[in-house]
Parts: sequence; C-alpha cells; structure tokens
Amino acid sequence: MGGGTWTEQERTAGLRMNEYAESARRFVWNELADWYLEASKGRLQVPTAGAESAAARARPDSADRDVARSVLVHAFDQALRLLHPIVPFITESLWQRLPGHVDGTLLTRAAWPARAEAADAQAVAAFEHVRAAVVAIRQVRSDNAIAPGTFVDAVLVAAPGSEPRAAFDAESPLIGRLARAKVTVADAAPAEAAAHAVLAGGASVAVPLAGLIDVAKECAKLRDERAALEKQLAALEGRLANAGFTERAPAAVVEGERRKRDEWVLRRGQLTERVRALCGS
Repeated sequence: MGGGTWTEQERTAGLRMNEYAESARRFVWNELADWYLEASKGRLQVPTAGAESAAARARPDSADRDVARSVLVHAFDQALRLLHPIVPFITESLWQRLPGHVDGTLLTRAAWPARAEAADAQAVAAFEHVRAAVVAIRQVRSDNAIAPGTFVDAVLVAAPGSEPRAAFDAESPLIGRLARAKVTVADAAPAEAAAHAVLAGGASVAVPLAGLIDVAKECAKLRDERAALEKQLAALEGRLANAGFTERAPAAVVEGERRKRDEWVLRRGQLTERVRALCGS
C-alpha cells in the first residue's frame, strides 16, 4: 500500500488534488487490480496439485484462502479510503458492503490510510522479478500475434542462488497462470529458435515459437521490414546532413525530422534484436 498512500499533509499541500487523484488511480488500477487481485485469484480458488507456491501448498487449503480473502478485504478497505475524497459517493457505498463492516459507521469518518513504516523489501523485490517475467512473456505473445487462448512454453533463465532464480522457483505456477504459459526454470536458454527478453539480475526469458508461428515466414517478414526501414533511415539521415535543408527549413520541421530519425533508429534496433533472437542473424 505504501506506493499509493499519501499522508494527509501530502494530499492537501498546495491543493494538488490532480496529482493526488492520479496517484490513487495508478495504485488502484495498475497495482491492486492489475496485479495483486489477479495474483490472488489462484489462492481464492479451490487449490489443486498446482498450488501457487510451496508456502501455499504447505498451509491448509481453507486457511490459505482465508488469508488471501482477509488481505484483499484490507487492501480494498484502504483503497476506498484513499479514493474517497475524489469519488465520495460510490466509495462510501462500496465500503459499507465490505465484509466485517460495522453497521452505522461511515467511510467519511474513517481514519486516513497510514503509510507502512516498513515494507518487506525481499518480498517486494521477488514480486518485481515475477512481474517482469510476466510482462516479458506477454510482450512476446503480443509481438508475435499469439492468440490469447493459446498457451506458450516459457523458459525462465537465472543463475542458481540468485534473487531472480529464487523468485522463479517459488512462483513459476503463478507466472504461468498470469502469462498463460507452461513455465520451466533453467540455468541456460534453450538452443532452439525462440523470442528472448533480458530481465533484471542477470535473468532472461525465452519463448520457443516453433509450432506457434511460421518461423521462416516471420524471419523473412522481419528482415524485409528492417531492410525497408534502413532505406528510409538512410534517406532521412542524408536530408538531415544537408545544410541546405537544416538551415532553410522551419525549426519545427527540422526538429520533427530529428525525432523521426530517433524513433526509426530505435525501431531498427528492436527489429535487429528480434531477428537475432528468432532467426539467429
């Protein structure tokens, strides 16, 4: 909760309600809904042999579900308090429907959320590795137009004993559920053609694409796109190197062309990396 919580003084200082509202929105939408709620769904369901983590499997099933529910109720309670000054009526209505609400109490009179004095830095860091892996696999799916209902194989690569490896070993079922992937944790990337992404802490993810896309056709498409971009970029760089253009054209036009060049250089790098990862050259 610390990332989305403002002190009362921060909220009202300088009447920066727009900044406060955006901070609250980011927390509720991007953190609580997108990540924590989605990550908790597996614990709220009836556990199976593929429980989310070794810790979850070790607890009684009902106890783990109760813990997940209790934490979610607390998180939503605090989120509604955070949102109440900017969306008062709907938050009041929702707050009074939370489990454990005491009849007659009002959100408008509830205590302001307090920033946690100390966060579990190790748990936060571990979840960031989980989040990064999920985002990387989802990006590969998007880049290669893989249907949402299709599961992919994903190899999470990290050195034994490293922080990423500990997170991957503990939470690979969760990563697989969030990214719709069959996850394997390994010391080295597979030799087969795959899409790769570099993660923090020396880790990486590889998603073999054989059987999911026509690799040869995709390689030809990427190389053709890169070749066409190279021609466009060469022409643009020639124009920008021409003093007759840069000195006579309006400054806004020249600046626009320079921004375009920077975007194309970035795109060329991305295409080159995709060709290297998928096609080998």
